[in-house]
Amino acid sequence: MSKFENSTKRQKPGSAYGFALHCCITRAVRTVPAFAAGGPGILVLVTPSGKPPSDYVRPVTTALHGSEVDYLGRDLGFMCIVSKDREAKSVDEFESECRDKRRAIVIAESKDVIPTVIALAADAVVDIPPITVKDLQAACRFVLKTKASEAQAAEALSYPDPLLWSALRIGRPMAESLDRLKRAVNDTAGKKSSLEKKAVPHLHDMHGYGEAKEWGLQLADDLAQWRDGKLDWSDVDKGLLLSGPPGTGKTQFARSLAATCGTHLVASSVGQWQARGHLGDLLKAMRSDFDDARRKAPSIIFLDELDSIGDRESFPRDHASYSTQVVNALLECIDGISGREGVVVIAATNNPDRIDPALRRAGRLDKHVIIGMPDEKDRVAILGHHLAGTLPFEVLAALGPEMEGMSGADIEHLARHARRSARRMQRDVTVDDLKDNLPDLIPVDGFYRRTVSAHEAGHAIVADRTGHGELVSVVVARQVNPRIREHQAGAATFRYRVLSFRDRQSYLDEICTTLAGIAAEHVLFGRHGDGAGVGSDNDLRQATRLAFLVEGNLGMGQGFRFVEAEAHGSSAVLHHQYAQRIEQLLREQFDRALAILSEHRPFLETLAKELQETGNVSAERFLKIRGNFISSTGTALAS
Repeated sequence: MSKFENSTKRQKPGSAYGFALHCCITRAVRTVPAFAAGGPGILVLVTPSGKPPSDYVRPVTTALHGSEVDYLGRDLGFMCIVSKDREAKSVDEFESECRDKRRAIVIAESKDVIPTVIALAADAVVDIPPITVKDLQAACRFVLKTKASEAQAAEALSYPDPLLWSALRIGRPMAESLDRLKRAVNDTAGKKSSLEKKAVPHLHDMHGYGEAKEWGLQLADDLAQWRDGKLDWSDVDKGLLLSGPPGTGKTQFARSLAATCGTHLVASSVGQWQARGHLGDLLKAMRSDFDDARRKAPSIIFLDELDSIGDRESFPRDHASYSTQVVNALLECIDGISGREGVVVIAATNNPDRIDPALRRAGRLDKHVIIGMPDEKDRVAILGHHLAGTLPFEVLAALGPEMEGMSGADIEHLARHARRSARRMQRDVTVDDLKDNLPDLIPVDGFYRRTVSAHEAGHAIVADRTGHGELVSVVVARQVNPRIREHQAGAATFRYRVLSFRDRQSYLDEICTTLAGIAAEHVLFGRHGDGAGVGSDNDLRQATRLAFLVEGNLGMGQGFRFVEAEAHGSSAVLHHQYAQRIEQLLREQFDRALAILSEHRPFLETLAKELQETGNVSAERFLKIRGNFISSTGTALAS
């Protein structure tokens, strides 16, 4: 009889579960006769799938020492390796706890997590077998002082571990334990069905996502083909950056995408990682989430508020080291899973320009999709979805214009409050419930609407003339929601290349486009309003930041000296000579925008008028207006 088998006979009766695990470990160690007999060596035991190494700590240390102890002594070594551990940490612990011990056992969560250094040192790597019918019978007899037939033991092992080992008690007949298990499972099933959460909607049923929805449905199809072995993983689009205003449903998109694809979802953010504690805790939480996604592949890992991680080129000096380590660790995590099949990374941001360019390179988050505010048709569809068909589409359609300026989150809020109003009256939801809960929207009309239309038309035309970005759409709202802290009466949206060569001229083109809004107001009205300087990311702030980059950071101004300044803002205290250079550069690009729009004033007037009347001009419509204008004037537009 081996030393391990002797330890089973000598140990005090503890938990039935621990005894059963000890039986499993005995069988595993028996495959290495010399070690089982008490000889020297290092043994790595791999736990069955789903079983945490921590469950085996007491049985293994008891077997090594021969009795239950809290300290193994000089000659005996022991450690655990789980997927969350970094390889360097596992190797360091092995060096101190096991390498030079006469006898040592390492418990690993899987063979994949065993560092090469430990695998080379081990005399054997052995899988721990699962608990068998005979193991359970022995545990009942030796620990619980009761008997269990083979049939009873087999039935008991069909139940989840937490329920099984709670039901087995000293002196309790196995028949009674099985009856308790049956009742508990039936009760749990009943509670689950009565308290089941509302199902996550699939992308097919979602509205307002445009290109993002198309991408998601294609991903679902690709993953299905990949599962069937019809598509190589290298052909799956596995990185997406979502951007758009708050409330447009970026998080909901990730949930619905995971449901549509039938994959596990890991949802996290830099804020959640930071909440764990200091830098080491943050990095550990980050790696843990990526490890979770890898273990449960196929899966989607969703990273919200990615812009909060920042851009390494613009970190303030006081926090540069900390922030750089966070960005580098995230790059390591994304690259680490890029070659592993079944993991898709999706990130969301309200400010895509504040993301480190390295995160958007090929193989990472190289696909960028903008989710805009829902149009009238989508607003009605979103409302209908949240009301679950209690009101016909024709009735809800009348509310479409009244919901302008509302995001998907706003509409969900509206539906929730309408349902609450109806519950109080003990009746179904009516249109009046919805109208009563609509916010008092502020109309964008009159002269103000004319200035907003001219402003956004100016951005679109100058971007087109300078070649800065690809126009997606131009919109002017008919009303704005006062509940939104920073609302936009209008916006021109552009799409940019993920990675491209940028010289001084490209930055000047961007500054010129940014200042084109107020330039257009000057061309048509002789003055500009305050819209270009209001809000956290207004035109003047963006233009000033870009001008400072040119003059102080990129060596594209009058000198090569790099000047430290606060990232993404114009509040840094600048040396007088830099302030003069920046003002001069801004003035030059404003005058340039003014000249372009003055030359093409008829085109500006035509586009601004259509925006004023319709509130929306797509990229296709913009090109058609431009083409018609060229045809009608018989002249080409010059840059």
